[in-house]
Formats: sequence, C-alpha cells, structure tokens
Amino acid sequence: MNKFVKNLIVGAASGAAAAYFLTTEKGKEFKQRAENAYKAYKENPDEYHQMAKEKANEYSTLAKDTFNDYKEKFESGELTKEDVLSAVKEKSDEVVDFASDLVSQVSSKFSDIKDKVVDDEVKEEAPANDDIIIDYTADEVEEKDNKEDKPAE
Repeated sequence: MNKFVKNLIVGAASGAAAAYFLTTEKGKEFKQRAENAYKAYKENPDEYHQMAKEKANEYSTLAKDTFNDYKEKFESGELTKEDVLSAVKEKSDEVVDFASDLVSQVSSKFSDIKDKVVDDEVKEEAPANDDIIIDYTADEVEEKDNKEDKPAE
C-alpha cells in the first residue's frame, strides 16, 4: 500500500507540474512550438525519422562515453561506490522534496478552492441576517397543550 501512495503522490505531482507549466507563458510557448513541430512532422515524416535516428545515435554515444568515463574513474579509485550512492541518494532526496512541496502546494490550492466553494454555497443557502420571530399568543399555547394532554381516541 505504501508503494501505491508514493506512486499516487508522484503521479499527482507530475500532473500538477505539467498542468502548471502549460498554463505559464513558457508553457504556452512550448505547447505552440510542439504543435508547430507536429505540423512540420506531418508534412515530411521521413526527414524527422532520420533526424530522430541521428539524435538517438548521438545520445547513445554520449551515454556510452559517460559510462566508460565513470567506469574508468571507479576502477582507478578516483570514484568510490559510496560517492555514487551518496550522489544518487542526494538527487533522490531532492526529487522527493520537490514532489512533496509540489503536492502540498497543490493540496493547499485545492483546499482553498474547496473552502471558497463551500463558503459561497453557504452564503447562497443562508438566509439574510433577518431575525426569526415565533409569535404565539397565550391562547394558542394553551390550546396546543390541551391537545397533547388528551389521549388519542
């Protein structure tokens, strides 16, 4: 269950971050560029496939070179297992902190919105500040008491 909650939080944070990003100016610009790129792709997909292959090869070469550099540093003792683990832990902690902050911000905004909606509904349903006055005359109260005292027939 704990893993489910973590996945739910990360998913919610990711969705909230994406929604927030897409509502900012930079997000809107990014969305427009993505739409333009998609239109260009539809016009000439073969060119984009070739470009994607070249980029994939570029990144693959970069990943292999980086791996080999770290492997050499690790074998020479320049980089230790503890260094790698501490770096991974540090980055993981940063991601968790960021996600937690984002979730709390989103929760706070949802709470504020919920409170506002509830307040607005209560204001709409609540009567104006009129006093409620019940005006019974003594005869009406006495008549009511007499009806309650008599046994049902």
